[in-house]
Amino acid sequence: MNHNNKDGMHPEDMRNLIIFGVLSLVIWFLYETYILGPQAKALKAAKEARAELIIEDPKLLEPVQLVSREDALAQTPRISFDNGEVFGTISLQGGKIDDLSLSTYYKTLEKKDHVTLFTPYKTEAARHMDYGWVTGDKTVSLPDASTFWSVQGNNRVLTSGAPITLVWDNGQGLRFERVIALDNEYLFTITQKVYNQSGRDVTLYPYALISQTDIPKDYFRTWISHEGPMGFVGGALEKMYYAAMVSEPDKKIEAQRGWIGISDKYWLTALIPAQNKISKYRFKYTPDPVTKTRNRYQTDFTGAPQILSSDGTIENSYHMYAGVKKVLTLKDYQLKLGVDNLDLAVDFGWFWFLTYPFFLALHYLGLLVGNMGVAIILLTIIVRSAVFPLTNVSYRSFAKMKVVAPQISELREKHGDDKEKLQAEIVALYQKEGVNPMSGCLPMLAQIPIFFAFYKVLFSTIEIRHAPFFGWIQDLSARDPTTVFNLFGLFPWGVPEFLMIGAWPCLMLVATIMQKQLNPPPQDKMQRDMMMFFPFFITFIMAKFASGLVIYWTFSALLGIIQQSIIMRSVGVPVYFFNKDKFEKKLEAQVEEGPDVHPLIDMAEQEAEKALFGDEDEAESEAVPDIKPPKPKKKTQKKKKK
Repeated sequence: MNHNNKDGMHPEDMRNLIIFGVLSLVIWFLYETYILGPQAKALKAAKEARAELIIEDPKLLEPVQLVSREDALAQTPRISFDNGEVFGTISLQGGKIDDLSLSTYYKTLEKKDHVTLFTPYKTEAARHMDYGWVTGDKTVSLPDASTFWSVQGNNRVLTSGAPITLVWDNGQGLRFERVIALDNEYLFTITQKVYNQSGRDVTLYPYALISQTDIPKDYFRTWISHEGPMGFVGGALEKMYYAAMVSEPDKKIEAQRGWIGISDKYWLTALIPAQNKISKYRFKYTPDPVTKTRNRYQTDFTGAPQILSSDGTIENSYHMYAGVKKVLTLKDYQLKLGVDNLDLAVDFGWFWFLTYPFFLALHYLGLLVGNMGVAIILLTIIVRSAVFPLTNVSYRSFAKMKVVAPQISELREKHGDDKEKLQAEIVALYQKEGVNPMSGCLPMLAQIPIFFAFYKVLFSTIEIRHAPFFGWIQDLSARDPTTVFNLFGLFPWGVPEFLMIGAWPCLMLVATIMQKQLNPPPQDKMQRDMMMFFPFFITFIMAKFASGLVIYWTFSALLGIIQQSIIMRSVGVPVYFFNKDKFEKKLEAQVEEGPDVHPLIDMAEQEAEKALFGDEDEAESEAVPDIKPPKPKKKTQKKKKK
């Protein structure tokens, strides 16, 4: 076939054009089906939901007048609670818990404002817990948000070991009672009772909910750790993302076991109904019909129907956890309450089998030494020691590549610009000397999950938050507050946020450059340039991360330098940190002037072909059967008859 037709399109160009067209159609179809389609569906659902809300209650069109938290708390009569870990108030109008703060956790290092989990309606980012009964009989008067409850007895302060009782009579023969108890940490136990003197049977359903208005201000908006509505229901972990709830505004699950709530990065508010009894769990999104900014995100459960006979009593109990996402505390409550996987509120991710042991090690090391920064360093030493068999393979491979550097230099002199010949000779040299670059790369790739798991621990666990190290590092969960661009505070001028590269990231930069110097020189200019700028690039990226992670990376690099230096000396390779030997200098000059070769890719292709199709020589030898010619038959002479 003639491929030199100047007036027509080259067959390969035609093939590429067809492939491009098909791929474009596939991409367009996928984008339309999985992105544009769901977005349009979610937008339509949100508009319909807003319209239904306005029809049901036209008052929703009236704009909400936001007030300060203090003014909102002063608008209703309240009773207080305090157990040393949480404190707040319960509104006697509606009986809801809408004011709760943590006693020992603060928003900033200055320790002025406590972390707040619940705040009343008509304030910014409001969140509260409500509970009660519902019924299908509209003639029965039930307590609601406007109901004023009375305190029974003399106790008007809820503390650990001293519960309070709220009562209300509906005037129809039903008397409602709420007993609220608080333990010495973060658990509320609520027992509801109803006494029937109405002369007829009534069917009631217990319920409880946690409602949040708008997205929290401290929402991190990251995929690393889940924040938002979640629960463990019916043996499955359910995570609902704020944005995704628009397209799935009313998700219901029936199960006998589970819990449901709203999770922040470090805090959890969760409802735990009676286990082994059927309940309907729900994740509900209600759009704001007016401003479209005060959308409501709600998690709730509704229990099985209870028939309240005349002159009878019914009772229902459940728990609410409102506090810190401490893994071991959640596990203790998990065992105490008989609920499944409450500790999964802490998002350990896909590599939980690595993340959880890292957390336990870091936690107990922190208790042992009294400083989480020192605990990070000790855990780094433990991790580096555990993966030493992998790093040993990598470092020995790198050392062998340095050993053959003079021979590679000779090959470059010999073959000059003959790229194919040069690459073939380098591959042959590597095979002859037993150098396998892949054996150096694969163990390094295997350590990526370890690094990510370590990062998950530092990012997600409360033990690192506001934990000091030494000197200027007072919060290991925050970035290094210094910057090299004002000489770490020596000059009193402000620096843009993106230029905040602190002292620890600079130490990490030095360690990374030193480690790079121990690696073999690359055989192409692009790879050389990438390796040259990589330490600066990773430093710029890591400067924005938690200082605890930067400390881990720095000490990990320093330990790697020590290990690699010892291995290199053991095979007779000189170690240079800030200089290079004459062979490396000569080889770098040859790489700059000569062709780019990629022996690693060539060897990887050979290994892949060998794995898929086997060794060619062996295949040929197996293909030729060992066939021997048949032996000639012996001639037999017939005996003559005498």
